[in-house]
Amino acid sequence: MNKLLIGLALAAGVGFVAQSSASAADMGMKIELSAQNGSGETGYATLTPHGKGTLVQIHLQGGPAGVAQPAHIHPGTCDKLDPKPKFGLSPVKGGKSSTVVPASIDTLLASPMAINVHESAKDIKKYVACGDIKKSM
Repeated sequence: MNKLLIGLALAAGVGFVAQSSASAADMGMKIELSAQNGSGETGYATLTPHGKGTLVQIHLQGGPAGVAQPAHIHPGTCDKLDPKPKFGLSPVKGGKSSTVVPASIDTLLASPMAINVHESAKDIKKYVACGDIKKSM
């Protein structure tokens, strides 16, 4: 009986270690979005595994009412952004956007990338919020 209990305890411990060693990317991550160009728009994006892709949800405050703001994942960082998007995201409306991109979180972390929000479709060159996709420490 004691051997059985010890065996079960060890098995449970091994399962716990295996489960706790999952990377942050496996569980999802949060990206802080900072205001750009004096917009005052701040918030965050969550990246959550979704099949072979990633669910990207943006939550932004301080944006204009009734304006759809284009959003993308760009190669590079907020400080040095490649203007050509890698993945399009649903426009931010009422401070929210939700899109599944065809790439895993690990793929998004493999090289520098950033989530970028534009002022409007009319003023696409003006960036209002950005956040680098990187592992938090």
